[in-house]
Amino acid sequence: MKRILILFLAAALLGAGFMLLPSREEKEVDINNIMSTSEYVPIELNAPQSQSPSADEKPFDESQQLWVQQGSQLLRLSLQEYLVGVLLAEMPADFPMEALKAQAIASRTFALKQGEAGKHPFAHICASGSCCQGWVDPSEYDSTAVLRVHQAVEQTDGLVLTYEGKLIDATFFSCSGGQTEAAVAVWGGEIPYLQSVDSPGEEDAAPYWDTLALDGQQFSQCLLAAYPEANLSGSPIDWFGAISYTDGGGVDTIFIGGVPVKGTSLRSLLGLRSTIFSVEASSDQITITTRGFGHRVGLSQYGAKAMAEKNCGFEEILLHYYQNTTIKRLLCETTEQPCAFH
Repeated sequence: MKRILILFLAAALLGAGFMLLPSREEKEVDINNIMSTSEYVPIELNAPQSQSPSADEKPFDESQQLWVQQGSQLLRLSLQEYLVGVLLAEMPADFPMEALKAQAIASRTFALKQGEAGKHPFAHICASGSCCQGWVDPSEYDSTAVLRVHQAVEQTDGLVLTYEGKLIDATFFSCSGGQTEAAVAVWGGEIPYLQSVDSPGEEDAAPYWDTLALDGQQFSQCLLAAYPEANLSGSPIDWFGAISYTDGGGVDTIFIGGVPVKGTSLRSLLGLRSTIFSVEASSDQITITTRGFGHRVGLSQYGAKAMAEKNCGFEEILLHYYQNTTIKRLLCETTEQPCAFH
């Protein structure tokens, strides 16, 4: 059976009544006060099942707990409460319900996969969108928004994405610019279910287009910090050379000052929204126009919105963006045995 790691905190630090405290503030633990000897204790997570629960099985229990690192604090949240906060942070609550359901399943899968990996020493996952997934306190949001995302989480209770029987890396992003990118083009490793696919209908998305204008000095300072061998003398018009592209339409490599620069590297250096970009240079200015927003691997949120608006269900959305995967429901073996975090 698969096992997922859960944090065991010393009773001397938390106190015997910690697990019963009702408010989130009381559930916070200062990570700096945790003993270095604290460790994960393996907890069973049963393999996903595709069939409906039988008489001796019950659905995955989303009221069970996991640890979320938020800054220097650890929050003990139910999986359901955590996912509601993730959806509020990661996707507009007024998106169509089928898009919200797709995001809920992707985020549930992502969270459980991260928990297996043990990326964070004292938590299953963190609350940073730049590292894991964003998370916000639902109590700080409008009740209508909370209700909508709660419905999306509840109506997909226990559903996850798998490939060859294992949880997938359910990566997602804002807007693809018309086509997603394969994982190998961004992170260098081939992942069968994270391939480039068309993502039409995003053209009206707010983050679809963006423009960055820099003068020659600003651009050269940024580039030379990472590529000191580049020759950026003379006019910016002469700095830019041949460009090659990925299968997903992003810039693979662009020659600047005579040296090859990966599109992913230039995006990072300049804070570009996407690797789909074009460059225009004059004697005193460089203008870079991007299409799309994010790493463009996996689920496009605005693409999911466009598909939902065309009456596609969450299953069709997910199986489009995560190629050759299966949507399954996590089950417990018996009604007495907890099947995940506790």
